[in-house]
Amino acid sequence: SLVLMGGAKLPDYRRYLMPSFSISILMCGTTAAFMPIVAVKILMFVVGVTLFVTMASFNRLQIIEYSNGAEGLTTGDSEFRKATLLLLCTWAPFPTWFVMSPEGF
Repeated sequence: SLVLMGGAKLPDYRRYLMPSFSISILMCGTTAAFMPIVAVKILMFVVGVTLFVTMASFNRLQIIEYSNGAEGLTTGDSEFRKATLLLLCTWAPFPTWFVMSPEGF
């Protein structure tokens, strides 16, 4: 996990918060996929996307904290930043795939 990679430079509570975001996003997506009621499906999708955006903002903050302000989401060259961008890039296509799938809208 990125929080473990960040070590002591990141607050301890993030060891629980960041995996909780991932679990919550996956639960929202699964609920939306199996929900026959379209309004609830849309609600769960929006909640999942909101959780992802919140998680991404915490990831951005972690890059800044890890580098003592020297790096950000768009600048820098550390392995921590690269791993964070890889994580965000692998999560980003899922909402589009969901919408285009038979389980989507």
